[in-house]
Amino acid sequence: MGRDFRTILDECLKELETGQSLDAILARHPEEADELRPLLLTAQNLKAVPIARPRSHVQQAGWQRFLGEAIALRRARQRRPTFSLWQPLAAAASLVLVLFLAGGVTTYAASRSLPDSPLYPIKLATEDARLWFVFDEDDQAGILLNQSETRMTEIRKLVQQGKPVEGNVLSAMRGRMTRATDIIDNRDAPQELVTRANELSASQEEMLIAIGDNVLAGDKAEYGNVLVVVHEVRIELQGLSEPAARLDPEALAQGISSFTGLVEQRQDDAWVISGTKILVDEATLVEGDTGEVVGQVAQVTIISGPGGPQAIGIALRSSEDVAKTTTIAGVIDKVDGNKIQLGGRTFKLDASTVIDAGSLVMDSGVRARVESECPDEALVDGVCRGSELVARRIVLLSSEGPAETVTVEGVFQGQDDGAWIIAGIPIDFAAESPTLVTPPAGTMVKVTGSQEGQAILVTTAEAVRPPEELGLVKLEGVISQLDDTQWQIGPTLFRTTAVTRVSGQLIPGTRAVVWGLPREDGSLDVIQVDVLDTQSLIAP
Repeated sequence: MGRDFRTILDECLKELETGQSLDAILARHPEEADELRPLLLTAQNLKAVPIARPRSHVQQAGWQRFLGEAIALRRARQRRPTFSLWQPLAAAASLVLVLFLAGGVTTYAASRSLPDSPLYPIKLATEDARLWFVFDEDDQAGILLNQSETRMTEIRKLVQQGKPVEGNVLSAMRGRMTRATDIIDNRDAPQELVTRANELSASQEEMLIAIGDNVLAGDKAEYGNVLVVVHEVRIELQGLSEPAARLDPEALAQGISSFTGLVEQRQDDAWVISGTKILVDEATLVEGDTGEVVGQVAQVTIISGPGGPQAIGIALRSSEDVAKTTTIAGVIDKVDGNKIQLGGRTFKLDASTVIDAGSLVMDSGVRARVESECPDEALVDGVCRGSELVARRIVLLSSEGPAETVTVEGVFQGQDDGAWIIAGIPIDFAAESPTLVTPPAGTMVKVTGSQEGQAILVTTAEAVRPPEELGLVKLEGVISQLDDTQWQIGPTLFRTTAVTRVSGQLIPGTRAVVWGLPREDGSLDVIQVDVLDTQSLIAP
């Protein structure tokens, strides 16, 4: 029952919470299966027990005892400054006593509470109490990482239920991640612990960027602070800066956007990406092959800096990697645990899946835009033969349209038995579909039609980007209006022209995907705009 087993148990409990079967979980841990089975069965049975409401007078009595113990401990500390080692233990014992007196039902109900519940402070206090009885620092770091990952799960649930993200869960995530990283930095921690902290912080940063519009206005400052901490944790764990350059929390809170383009130049303090100059400094985290960056495709996360657009993250990808990503938009047919069905296909959600829900709830009947990849094991000669795709990002849409309408975007790679292969995924066309002009391989295409099983009855098929147009930029984020023809996403300005194709209605405060060609002043002349919402996400 050492550290490794406790970590495995925590991970299995999280998997059980997401709806995975007991047999599937145990199959991944055959050596620990005999010890895990009775514990997971107990957790499974407890989950089926309905939450009982604690009696208010018992709960109040428990809190009064807790306050009395706290006052007594404070007075004792003032009178007797020695024996400081026993003070945390006394506080832990007091808290455990209070939770026991308040009733196990309260503790159990608190363990399942979300940040908008009055029981949430008990949940956080119980987590802190557990740490007081753990003396090995590596064990403490592992538990803190588990708790920080729990905060991610809580935020996802709030977003999926259409609820705002409050500062209490952001502060809890920041505190636990900071404490875990301090332990890892101050000792020779196991490599698996460092790797896990690095992967977790990367997932947290991506999720936080996606849910920025869900954060309450009064909690934006804390949102900026937690983003700074998570970003600096990533830099520190990879040893890229000593000390890490500090980002401006206010700039992060004001807005973050991302765009994708081709790296044309690499300068000392800036990169030129598809004609746009982006400031790059010690706070910029660059991922991918950094040997020869010119010619690679860069997905850049930017904020408004004092000298112009500033990159906080650059993910470099080859053209082959870009060709693996497909976007399918349509109405969700079914939500089943960690899987959703949309457009005749099944998408699997994992810990790295980012959900941008806006003010919507992920459920059947809701329109969504899913960026996905085919698992490597399902690829046969460049064609995806598996039935499930991996969802990398899900954006819930308020866009209107017929429920059966499906849109597929991706790089056209060729044909296979009459089907178009778009980013490895075969797209079959219904018999009634018109004869389509086959585009050159490497063309970014957009196919729209109605769903008929796994086939599409095509209404339109167009080339978004021909292979030779390497300088085209893809911009994503919440738009704001400057005048009749000028719009902005984050720090990037874009202009609509007479030839701009607009899908939806341009409304300030809505999310949009913009394709455009860069101008010398860093703005974009727009070729195509896909507006993802029918109304502003920003409250008046």
